[in-house]
Parts: sequence; C-alpha cells; structure tokens
Amino acid sequence: MKLRLVGLSHRTAPVEWRERLAVPEGRLPVLVESIKNSAGAVETVVLSTCNRVEVYAVTPDDGETECLLRKELSGLHLDKTLDDSLYSLEDDAAVRHLFRVAAGLDSLVIGESEILGQVKRAYDLAQRAGSTGKLTNVLFQRAIYLGKKVRTATKISEGPTSVPSLAVALAERIFGDLSTSRVFVLGAGPMAEMAVRALKSQKVADLLVANRTGEKAEAMARQFGGRAIPFDRRAEGLVEADIVLCSTGAPDVVITRNDVARALERRRGKSLFLIDIAVPRDVDASVNDLENTYLYNVDDLESLVAESLVKRRDEIQKADGLVDDKTNEFAAWYRAWLAGDTATLRHAPAESADGSAAAETKGGIVSWPN
Repeated sequence: MKLRLVGLSHRTAPVEWRERLAVPEGRLPVLVESIKNSAGAVETVVLSTCNRVEVYAVTPDDGETECLLRKELSGLHLDKTLDDSLYSLEDDAAVRHLFRVAAGLDSLVIGESEILGQVKRAYDLAQRAGSTGKLTNVLFQRAIYLGKKVRTATKISEGPTSVPSLAVALAERIFGDLSTSRVFVLGAGPMAEMAVRALKSQKVADLLVANRTGEKAEAMARQFGGRAIPFDRRAEGLVEADIVLCSTGAPDVVITRNDVARALERRRGKSLFLIDIAVPRDVDASVNDLENTYLYNVDDLESLVAESLVKRRDEIQKADGLVDDKTNEFAAWYRAWLAGDTATLRHAPAESADGSAAAETKGGIVSWPN
C-alpha cells in the first residue's frame, strides 16, 4: 500500500478554480465512497478549505492509482485543464506536506490558526464517515499535534495571520482611519466574526451585519454593537456602507452586478469598496467593471502576505525545522507500518482526536507513548 496526496491550492490555482472544487461537508461521504470504488482507497481524508482541496488516500501501490485519484478530483470540475493545477505527492513527501499545512506554513497567510481547526475538522468528518484507518489516524493526529507545537514553540503566529485580519489591513490602506467608515459584513461564521473583531478594534463608525440565519446576524450585531438587517434586504447595506466585507458559506454569488449597479445609482457617485474573502466567492466578479466600484478577493491580498513573510522569516525557518524533524520521526514509523513491524506499530499513539501524544526517538525507531 502507498500513501498518496492529490490536490490543488492557492499556490497552483486561482480562486475561480478553487471555488469550483470546494467540497461542502454534506458531499464528503459521497466523494470518499467514490474514491474508494474508483481508486481502491482503503483510507481517505479530504481537506477542503477556501485555499485548498486535497485528498489523502491509502491506496494500492500501482501506477494507475494516481491517475484515478486525479481523475476523481478533476471530475468535480467540467474543465479538464484543471488537471494542470493538481499536484501529486507520495509517502514521506505527502507526510511533510500535511505537516506543513497543519503548521500554517503552506497557507496564504503564513502562521494562520484557522487551518489547524480545518485539518482537525477534516479528520473528524473522515472518522465519522468510517474512511480512516491506522495510517491516517496516526498521520492526522501527529499533524494536529505538530500544528499546536509550532504555534507554541515559535512566534510564527504573531501579527496579522488570518485572511480576515489582512482584509481589514487592506481596508485601512484604502481609507486610512476607519473610525469614520461604515462597514457592512455579510456572513456570521467564524471568518466573519474574526473580521468584525478586527474592524471593531479600529473603532469603525457603524457596523451592519446580514446573514441567511437572521438570529446569527442579530447575535453578532449585539455582541459588537452593530445593527442587523435581514438577508433579503442586503442591497440596502450596499447603499449605506463604505466598505462591504463578504464571508458567507453560500455556494453561489449573493451580491450580483445588478445589486451593485442599483446601489450605485442611490449612492450618487460615492465609491463602494467590496472585500470578498469567501470561497466560493460571494460577489459577482463583473462588479469590478462598474465605475466607482472596487472589488478585492482573497488572491488580491498577495502584497500584504509578502510583507508578513518578510517580518517573520526567522520564525518560519524554525517552524520548518520542526516539520522536518517530525517528518523524519514519522517516516520511521511509516516504514515499520509498511513492513508490518508489529513491535513498532504497537507504539503508535492512542487514536484520540486531540493529537496530543508526544514522540520519542530511540535508536532510530519512533516510540509513540499511549
């Protein structure tokens, strides 16, 4: 058997392609079953976030399996040119990649904390679907443990380390002092809440919140001293706000070109700035063609990301060193697993969800305390 990874991320594909491959949680069991049937996977975990879609699978060791996995993932998208954006890794390389992902080293914003929760969520969902086994249980528990260790042993998470915080930094660059700005936030999930917290720290003049579930919008508005408006009246928020920040989980756009065009007529020439951090995107991309309208998405935060990297270069190197060490430790256990070395396998960590077990290396063999 062989551990394989097939996926794509913000490094290989633009947002318009990533959003088409995004896998809602409700579709994960179907995808896992399809991968099992087509590629013969005996263990599978699917990690789907705004910046990546990756399939980790334990499959037969033959040349056709990788092609089948790539075909399965490409099948989520009708454009076959997507295959050029997919990457494939095996065994130790796949392990190192997952460890870097969990550590926040492969994120759009290096050191971000959200990805660790997303890795854990992907693992939990796979466990519920019954698609994990010995290898993926140990692998993902170690990834979660390492992700925590990197964030406590280094300063990689200092400064703006999330897409919402960078979105607010972008708003500051556009408007300078945000204390006179009116902000409309569309969405009430974790990403939207982080954005609201960052906005309130800048003492924005007014905050509007809308969400498909009105109760969530009202709760967020109360918590942060803003006002909730019904989701079906979101076009009114476009008229009132200076900045619109979108982060819903909707599968399709929720702000259309016509919505913005009608709002602009009532704004009497006043510019409108929209920051769309959702994947799939919330705002119709053609909105950017309208006069006095400026639309930014997650890929447009690239310059801010570059600045963040420069400031934390030394901490990134420390984190990469930890990843290399733990990859080498895992490799010894993985080789034992492949060889059926039951004496070593008995020392795998207890299969709990918190990934808290620590590894010790003795004579080149990894011992995993229970």
